[in-house]
Amino acid sequence: MFGSDLDEAAAVFGVQRRRTAGPAATLMPISSAILERPSDWPETVHLTGPWLTDTPGPDVSDDVRSFIADGDFVYAGFGSMKAGNAEKRTREVLTGVRSFGARALLATGLGGLAAAPQLLRDDVLILRSVDHAQVLPKALAAVHHGGIGTLQAATGAGAVSIVVPFIADQPFWGARVHAGGLGPAPIRQIDLTAAQLRARLTEVENYRPRFNERHSP
Repeated sequence: MFGSDLDEAAAVFGVQRRRTAGPAATLMPISSAILERPSDWPETVHLTGPWLTDTPGPDVSDDVRSFIADGDFVYAGFGSMKAGNAEKRTREVLTGVRSFGARALLATGLGGLAAAPQLLRDDVLILRSVDHAQVLPKALAAVHHGGIGTLQAATGAGAVSIVVPFIADQPFWGARVHAGGLGPAPIRQIDLTAAQLRARLTEVENYRPRFNERHSP
């Protein structure tokens, strides 16, 4: 599938690409805090941990900085996921967070969240996207779709994840978070309700000590 990309990369590095039936090595950039290396993996598969950069992300706006400084909040964002009724999903998320007694910072992404005007108050800030590294360390919890990138960003920041999986590998990662004691049981996006979210938020502090027992991913 990625043959042309590999050819281009080989040309950049001035090497000849090996053409074999299978890869010489497979690198899995996943934290061992989330997935312990399965014993049945072949020796050519390496669990490297996440690949991080020292390059700082974009600075947050004054509105975000002020919102974070005002106290406890829950982050919610579903990245590129946009299945179903985004306004209904947003209503359930905001109602659940508010009934828990917290404020909400929502990242709408590519359309997974879309707040109707009547839902907007001073206790919610809505953005298209935000740098996770500058927001998640301050969040009470991170409500997200369970994409491995977002999951590792939240875990590395010490934010308990409440996973709302949509598709593909997301249910697996949500299950791994719960099995590893890093967060409550996931909620399927089609089952997401304010009551379910509030219940998960009340469990968050039960998982906080687990982050102190393990190295950051």
